Amino acid sequence: MVKVANFTRHYPRQAEIRYWRERGYCLDPTPRAPSLDESWGEIEIAEILSEEMEKIKAQGFKAILVGGLTNVMAYAWYIAQGMGLEVLYARGRKGENGYIITAHSAMLKPSLLAA
Repeated sequence: MVKVANFTRHYPRQAEIRYWRERGYCLDPTPRAPSLDESWGEIEIAEILSEEMEKIKAQGFKAILVGGLTNVMAYAWYIAQGMGLEVLYARGRKGENGYIITAHSAMLKPSLLAA
């Protein structure tokens, strides 16, 4: 099982944890995305995210799950990939029994985007 850090701001539901487990990923439910001040610049945010990724890697995680389509998650994707962590993203919808993941993907490595 690939050990995955939850780099979002919320705790996943049991169905989400089960979804990942069935696909070979062990998702730690602890939210690890830090709170950031909107007045901070990109350099400050990147430094904080780098520190968080170092902690995640040191704790034996091999991947992160990002949530939200914000510049912070884009920075996290870029930094994590540079440290050798796989970056996962899930899409879903609200169902009768809560949130249901409908698909997931591993994010491309930044080097694959170079022309």
